[in-house]
Amino acid sequence: MIISIGCDIVEHSNFEKLGWANDENTLRRIFSKNEIAISPKVDIEKYYSSRFAVKEAVLKCLGTGMEDGISLKNIEISKSQIDLPRVSLSGKVKKISNSKRITNWHISITHTANSSAVFVIAESVELKK
Repeated sequence: MIISIGCDIVEHSNFEKLGWANDENTLRRIFSKNEIAISPKVDIEKYYSSRFAVKEAVLKCLGTGMEDGISLKNIEISKSQIDLPRVSLSGKVKKISNSKRITNWHISITHTANSSAVFVIAESVELKK
């Protein structure tokens, strides 16, 4: 059963304007060690813009937005064995997700030359009795 959906779009120029590529403290505040470690050497704006958009869309699915106690690092985006985007949650974000009985996350990421857009579906798979 679909619990909620979220979408977000991030302009690549925002990444450049904010100077994230050259500010490791900001990157470490928003992205996990794993997300930073697997970042590409090219198209870095697309990579970080899309990951940031997924984090925002997940928060929209949870109905929270950015609030006290929520860290964007608690939403980690990686790839599955078949190269699909995958979300792993921790901390307060995981507690909220569990309280909504979300068991699966479906993520679609697309890029244009100037922006990255994402669509996220939060799903609950309940066993019938």
